Amino acid sequence: MNKKTGLKEVIYIGIGGMVGGGIFAVLGLAVSLAKVGTPIAFLFAGILALITPYSYVNLSKKYPDKGGTVKFINQGFG
Repeated sequence: MNKKTGLKEVIYIGIGGMVGGGIFAVLGLAVSLAKVGTPIAFLFAGILALITPYSYVNLSKKYPDKGGTVKFINQGFG
């Protein structure tokens, strides 16, 4: 099977590299700072990460536009 790598595959490789490498770098820093509290710190960060899409959904309902984050910043700061 001779399949070429397309844009979608390259994006997945890039995301995998950033997330994969980033988690190990952050884990080392978190352990050195939080020590035994590292699991609690990751749980707290996960909860905050779940709140972010909720905010984006509400902003998208209020300001329906294809501009995304840029549109929200322009609405907030002019």
